[in-house]
Amino acid sequence: MPRKNLIRTSLYHYHITTRSNHREWFSIPLDEVWPIAIEAFKKAQKETPAQVFQFVLMANHYHLLIKTPDRNIDKFMYWFNKTFSEQLRSKSGKINRMFGGSYKWSLIHEPIYLDRVIKYIYQNPLRAGLVTKCQDYPFSTLYFLARELDSPIEIQTETQFSSDFHPINLTLSYEEVDQIRSGLRKTRFKPRSSRSY
Repeated sequence: MPRKNLIRTSLYHYHITTRSNHREWFSIPLDEVWPIAIEAFKKAQKETPAQVFQFVLMANHYHLLIKTPDRNIDKFMYWFNKTFSEQLRSKSGKINRMFGGSYKWSLIHEPIYLDRVIKYIYQNPLRAGLVTKCQDYPFSTLYFLARELDSPIEIQTETQFSSDFHPINLTLSYEEVDQIRSGLRKTRFKPRSSRSY
């Protein structure tokens, strides 16, 4: 499948995801992967500033919601994934590539879709059965927002959450998740419509 032509913009959010090579779990524990990701953010931000809205680290991939004021998502992602993979290799003692390919992106160009994507990202640990509340997952920017802690990554907040985060924890249905996943495969996010038979 050919790589899609990159849309460079400062106006809209990008949903970004990258998976580990062969979808294998990272070879070191997540509490060791997390600080490596934080250092990669710091390096990328130093080279190419961007606005990070969400980051969730899972056992073999991550989700990122980001804006690029200088319209250079490719440069930010180059520095982030390069630094992340180099440090992962060094820490784990592996010599093979850490990620299975280039990052995948989708532009969230309609505000009506943004809340659904935010919920989809933060509910990853919930769907995986790792927590019962999204804000309890420690490898997520939501963990810091929920506790009003200083985040190790500078986070932009556009969405205000209630104190008990009910909207975030209202589980998306299987059909909604499938629709969002389908939408995130597109250059411009658009969830697949419900099928009626």
